[in-house]
Amino acid sequence: MRKSIDGLAALVQEDYGLNPFSPSLFVFCNRERNKLKLLFWEVNGFWLFYRRLKF
Repeated sequence: MRKSIDGLAALVQEDYGLNPFSPSLFVFCNRERNKLKLLFWEVNGFWLFYRRLKF
C-alpha cells in the first residue's frame, strides 16, 4: 500500500499488460485485505481512492 498514482499506473501497465488510461477501475488491496486503493482515469487525470475497512 505504499505506491502512489504513478506506481500503481506503472504496475497496471507493466505487470498486467493493461492500459491504465482505459475506462476501467483498478482495485488494489493489502495482504490483510483491510485497506483498498482504487485507481481510475478521468478525462484530465487520475482519481485515487483510499479506503480503510473495519470488520
